[in-house]
Amino acid sequence: MDAPAPPAPSPAIRRGAAIAALAVSLALTVAHTWPLATAPRSLSRHDNADTTLNAWIVAWVAHQLPRDPGHLFDAPIFHPERRTLAYSEPLIVPGAMAIPLRAAGLDATATYNLLAMLGYALSAWAMWRLVARWTGDEWAGATAGAAYAFNAHLLTRFGHLQALHAEFVPLVLLGVDGLARRATWRDAALLAAGLVLTGLTSIYQLTFAAAATVAGLAARAGEWRARAARTLGVTFAGIAGAVLLLSPMLWQYLMVSRELGLVRSLDAALRSAATWRDYLATAGRLHHALWSAPFTGGTALFPGIAVTALAVVALVRPARARGRIAMAAAIAVVGLVMSIGPRLPTYAWLYDLVPLLQATRVTSRWGVLVLTGLALLAGYGLARVRAGLSGPAARLVGLGALLVVTAEAWRAPVAYTPSPAVPPIYERLARLEGAVLLELPIFPGAQFNLNAPYLLAQTVHFLPILAGYSGWSTPGYDERLRALSTFPGDESRATLAGLGVTHVVIHLDRLPEYRAAIDRLDAVPWLAREMDDATVRVYRVQPPAPR
Repeated sequence: MDAPAPPAPSPAIRRGAAIAALAVSLALTVAHTWPLATAPRSLSRHDNADTTLNAWIVAWVAHQLPRDPGHLFDAPIFHPERRTLAYSEPLIVPGAMAIPLRAAGLDATATYNLLAMLGYALSAWAMWRLVARWTGDEWAGATAGAAYAFNAHLLTRFGHLQALHAEFVPLVLLGVDGLARRATWRDAALLAAGLVLTGLTSIYQLTFAAAATVAGLAARAGEWRARAARTLGVTFAGIAGAVLLLSPMLWQYLMVSRELGLVRSLDAALRSAATWRDYLATAGRLHHALWSAPFTGGTALFPGIAVTALAVVALVRPARARGRIAMAAAIAVVGLVMSIGPRLPTYAWLYDLVPLLQATRVTSRWGVLVLTGLALLAGYGLARVRAGLSGPAARLVGLGALLVVTAEAWRAPVAYTPSPAVPPIYERLARLEGAVLLELPIFPGAQFNLNAPYLLAQTVHFLPILAGYSGWSTPGYDERLRALSTFPGDESRATLAGLGVTHVVIHLDRLPEYRAAIDRLDAVPWLAREMDDATVRVYRVQPPAPR
């Protein structure tokens, strides 16, 4: 059993420490993402289609959640398909955070950038507060928070907002710890809240958090075995409550999986499994320049020398909190095993048994749990080292650990691209009532990442569009594109009418070699040019005459 926690400081001291921790976490975020804070409206990573996709998701959630939450998942891409939000991560919590930002007039790019920085900061702050609470050592908390939020993996995932908002996993761990130690209903509620908030952010993270819950409780079975019935009962109640609250969202993913067969294959899991090279890969400038460059190209999972050394200290010289140290180690081991899992003979059985595994495409990302476990252990290792020191020496060691962990992960200044401008004509399209848009050129499933600019433009109007980009492409999408391949032939007119398309939006700058053919559209009797500017031309589709 773990030794008693250090005496709790007064509420005023706790509030002051929490505020200071948040301020430092924000400062570390600005430093690690520099120079983003200097120009969040004009800098971006829209060169990565996933960044655009996630900027679109949070903009859509912020738009739809206050208006019609019952149809949140019927996002207006891949028209006329339903449940299209379930083709990717839900990002409902970050989307809710985006509501005041969008209401203040920020565009999708600036909103995304601020949410990305907020994700880093809140993740660091949440782990900081957890470890400081458990160890009684603010420097240990700061180092663990930095290792958790600003590691080799997350600093290469800027385009994946769901990965950056990892602030609710420490809440899950707090609930698991309480269940192992005493199993009160408050502990079950903490676990449920952590799982719900995690699930409403990311299906990937929900999968990882569920695994961490099981691993953490199993590692501490010796603490709760004597009261197993109560512990398991209260834990089950917390998990059941989380599943109940998440069920409206999970139902959408289940229906998409059943109706469209959108399931990640075992072969895909095997191709994306981690190797030893991933655990030596980092974009941190120091290690990348000295030795790590040959290992990059996959998933960056190098934990850092300082974090690893401090974790070893925690494992070899545990002063107290052996249960929590065992829990952190178990989480890291589960992450390691699952990241290489498809190469193991038991993975296929587990894949069939656990539906959440069928929704995760990149298996190597299980390495996040390795980094989470090591961050916890590093905090305990630093607390153990500092426990033998006092005064300036203890503070110097704490500051030194934080600086070294930061330096090892450091990759700023980050290379951003200028934020693409949405053509002004979309402001005029936004005033159309009941319009459905066909954007041209439109790209098939194998290249549908090239549709990403249309999603960014859609954040201005949220009219239904036939184009789309997400984690999946469906057979129906490619079938519709084949049916429209004869545009502007008469047969395509019937297809457009059947889909309810009212306007064709042609991007002249993406079709320069077809400019003469585009000019001939003015002679097509069932197309009427309605608006245009330097790069975009919009035609209204005249419906066929009734028979």
